[in-house]
Amino acid sequence: MNVIISNRATRETIVRYEIHLGGDGPAPPDAEYFDDAWDRAVTDGLVQADRRGDYTFQLQRPKTLYESSL
Repeated sequence: MNVIISNRATRETIVRYEIHLGGDGPAPPDAEYFDDAWDRAVTDGLVQADRRGDYTFQLQRPKTLYESSL
């Protein structure tokens, strides 16, 4: 799953991460994808750790090879 983090005020995309969570059980909640992406963005220095409310998160399913070629 791809997670897009955007600036809430400007709607500018800050980063898009491909996040792999899962297993044999039910799909993880969206918040787990967002938390993983947030931790990575903080580590990469792309966002301010104490300003999470300034950003929005969006889940995007990765495109298949067929969809990418269209």
